[in-house]
Amino acid sequence: MSEPLRILMLEDTQSDAELAEHKLRKAGIAFTAMRVESREAFVRALAEFHPDIVLSDYNLPDFNGLAALEIVQREHPEIPVIMVTGALADFDAVELIQAGAKDYVLKDRLARLAPAVQRALSAAQGEMARKQAEKALRESEAKFRVMVETSSDWVWEINDQGVYTYASPQVRDLLGYEVGEVIGKSPFDLMPLDEAEQVRERFKAFETERKPFRLLENANLHKNGRIVFLESSGAPVFDAQGVFRGYRGIDRDITERKQAEEERRLIAKRLGQTLSQTINAIAAMVEARDPYTAGHQRRVAALACAIAGDMGFSADRIHGLDLAATIHDLGKIRIPSEILSKPGQLSKVEYELIKLHPQAGYDIIKNVQFHWWPVAEMVLQHHERLDGSGYPQGLKGDQILPEANILAVADVVEAMMTHRPYRAGLGEEAALDEIVRNRGVLYDPAVVDSCIALFRDKKFEFEFN
Repeated sequence: MSEPLRILMLEDTQSDAELAEHKLRKAGIAFTAMRVESREAFVRALAEFHPDIVLSDYNLPDFNGLAALEIVQREHPEIPVIMVTGALADFDAVELIQAGAKDYVLKDRLARLAPAVQRALSAAQGEMARKQAEKALRESEAKFRVMVETSSDWVWEINDQGVYTYASPQVRDLLGYEVGEVIGKSPFDLMPLDEAEQVRERFKAFETERKPFRLLENANLHKNGRIVFLESSGAPVFDAQGVFRGYRGIDRDITERKQAEEERRLIAKRLGQTLSQTINAIAAMVEARDPYTAGHQRRVAALACAIAGDMGFSADRIHGLDLAATIHDLGKIRIPSEILSKPGQLSKVEYELIKLHPQAGYDIIKNVQFHWWPVAEMVLQHHERLDGSGYPQGLKGDQILPEANILAVADVVEAMMTHRPYRAGLGEEAALDEIVRNRGVLYDPAVVDSCIALFRDKKFEFEFN
């Protein structure tokens, strides 16, 4: 339940005040009234009683309504004043309204008093709400302005023609331009030509659909000519009728981050080159002990990578397979050279020694970090077979890595096609017949199909040098 109105009455007679109160109560208005007669009492009541509205007689013995109105307007302009008087000339009425009175009511027409009070209070409340809203808006704008102008990021607006209509002062710190130098330009005017074309194409998709965009990276030219990388985010702006008016957004300097990313990329590239060189050196060392298989690992790697590419492996995954294939026989370094180069048939014991090379290779490199590629596991499994007849672990089916299945086929095909100390090369058809005959038994069907397609349809050939 709302509190009663506080009404301050400036009347020289008690009867006039009582009559006014009677009319208000009859209209159902709940209120608490204070009646004063003198200027001093009126000023004190304004400060202590805190009235919601003032009802003032126009003519008083030593104080009149116009003077009371001036006090209220000067000290408490939010309090509405209504003049209640016996008679009032038109000239005086106009003067009162111009001075700030909300209304006037003649004493012989006090039936108008209650509606006049309600209208005045409603107008005062509306005015107060408007002023509070304006104050809140000014405070919000001031906070936003401080935030924008002290932020390290650049806040901007572009219109529906794509040119800047606002730029915060941070554009000077980011790109070296004064605000006035940016206004009227488009974002693409501040970019290198090739970058402008690429970003313009990306931005068209957002602009056409009037969609917001986030974290759009772009290279910009600083006024001194150096490249500055920015990360842009923006949202479309529409007017009250829903008409598109442009974009409002923010740019953040990510130059240091981009430089760090480039440094990491170069470091990764150099590490990759070093890793490849190391792998090739290891492969050369293995082949130096076994002249009859010189180039075997590189040829197996070439075929394995071609099969993986045909099967849709990613470039990164193929690179890992290439590393494993290039050193898949690393474990042979632990096999006596006289066994590796023996021209005749191997004995059972010698063959069992040969079968140890996948495990030996795995043991040598198992603690080496090859990015995320399971290189050591590929080396360990390259002699496993789908039916479990392979070695050294006798793995079956899905227990074998897909890359190891590829290595197995590539290894068999290359070995059968090339010369060995104990026999001449058997040729392409014999090698392909072997994997077709054991498709789905020893060798993965998809790998076999890709290998056959490479040789018969795509004319794959090994390079011998």
